[in-house]
Amino acid sequence: MRPEVVAACALSAVPGLGGSSLGRIAAEFQTLQGAAERGPQAILERADILKLRPRARAYLAKAPDLRELGLWALEAARKAGARVLLLGDDDYPLQLRKIDNPPALLYLRGHLQREARRIAVVGSREADEEGLEIASRMGEDFARAGTQVVSGGARGIDAAAHEGALSASGSTVAVLGCGIDVVYPAENGELFDRIASGGGAVVTGFAPGTPPTQKNFPQRNRTISGLSDAVVVVRAALKSGALITADHAALQRRPIFAVPGDHELAAGPNELLRRQKATAARCAFDVLQGLHWPIPDGLSAPPSREAREKATPKPIADPDVDGESLQLWRLLDDRKPAHLDDLALRTQIPSQVALRKLADLELKGLAVQRPGKYFLRR
Repeated sequence: MRPEVVAACALSAVPGLGGSSLGRIAAEFQTLQGAAERGPQAILERADILKLRPRARAYLAKAPDLRELGLWALEAARKAGARVLLLGDDDYPLQLRKIDNPPALLYLRGHLQREARRIAVVGSREADEEGLEIASRMGEDFARAGTQVVSGGARGIDAAAHEGALSASGSTVAVLGCGIDVVYPAENGELFDRIASGGGAVVTGFAPGTPPTQKNFPQRNRTISGLSDAVVVVRAALKSGALITADHAALQRRPIFAVPGDHELAAGPNELLRRQKATAARCAFDVLQGLHWPIPDGLSAPPSREAREKATPKPIADPDVDGESLQLWRLLDDRKPAHLDDLALRTQIPSQVALRKLADLELKGLAVQRPGKYFLRR
């Protein structure tokens, strides 16, 4: 194994050393390999210059064997079916390499192309039916246009965009805010497998075993925009992480598009448009046209909400189902999806039983499941 890979993995696994810290260490010691070879004490002696966090200082003060730490991280990645890509490697993505202080290393499953047209489609975990349909349709249409879809692998908008790209036999990239061996959210494990085996990639800059804590997501969002030629915000509250992705995109001089709407989940995109930080887009056609990229024949805007409602009659009376199924059905909305865990909690029905009942409702045409175990009334 290349010594520089072991060194990068070791230092990335030191608690409290994030992307910025690794960049400063590489600059101070010429390379991460140089820092690892000098050892923890040499790094500690420059702790103030390197602006190391207390957590990193405390860990390095224990004089850990950095080579052993690096080998452990590599083995954990291997067991997860992943490999390591360094900033200096020839196949490191060109777009990401161009940003200030790009990730020193990426753990990845699947295949991450060095050069590709990529568009990030991002948004909130809580999303309405229209938002999920827009994200899915965008993922599908971008794939048909030969464009790779990038998102964060989360519930809601992210999962819908990934699923849309895969449904059109396209490839997509999921950027995680946790270790490559940590499946989060758990229900997206099968989705990640399909992404990695379908010509796309699951990537992260975090060491194996890193949990998905809130402080990780700004760094993950920075990687999402860095990998992409443009960013589309589909749904987001005013304090949503999707707007952090948009902020990073602005700093990286990436074009930003936002889907306008008339409800609270469109507050973030509407604010981006109000401040003239983004261009309005309701479909992939608008984005491709705004970027002056080729638009494939047959690409069209999604049907309006009015057209969908006219085409899909909604049941009014209670359906003829058992008591538990009726409880679940009454909690479903035809626009804003509800997650399985929330439905189970509110009805006090065990999750596995609730999932079976919801599947029965879906078979009867009374409900529909969206990516991430979200359900809507049909």
